[in-house]
Amino acid sequence: MIKMTERQQYIRIYSKIAEKRIENNECPVCGKPKTEWNRRTDWRCCSKECTEKFYDEHDKSLHWSWVRSRVFKKDNYTCAMCGERFVIIAKHPDYKGEEFADTAKLVCDHIKPLAMDGEMWDMENLQTLCIECNKKKTAFDQAIIAKYKKIKKAQKLHKTFKKV
Repeated sequence: MIKMTERQQYIRIYSKIAEKRIENNECPVCGKPKTEWNRRTDWRCCSKECTEKFYDEHDKSLHWSWVRSRVFKKDNYTCAMCGERFVIIAKHPDYKGEEFADTAKLVCDHIKPLAMDGEMWDMENLQTLCIECNKKKTAFDQAIIAKYKKIKKAQKLHKTFKKV
């Protein structure tokens, strides 16, 4: 899977072959190098036919709302810090009695923040927090992120001085 470095609402899932071809500036379907294309090279595929085939085969994506709901369910709608459970019992006849997350009171949180190279879509890096605990964790994370960025900057400067 392609690593995402910024927050996005969804991620498209590609096969390993398609990923490798995209990385090598080739058509992900037929492998034709971009230097040989008869169309714009900022498009995904070399032809209309390859584009149609590509999206037929790779029309799989993860949406953040789906991932978020899976994290809430995995954690039993319970805040990982305070242990309080935030659940709504459905009254609609089709779902009567089923439990759903009280999304007005829960947040899907990245355990290792994205600013510290945490994985956006890794279920192991996601946890359920209530709004109050998320505020506390965010304040704590901000201090750590600031230190992390200082260290990264110092390491970068150190590498620059070593080269001179």
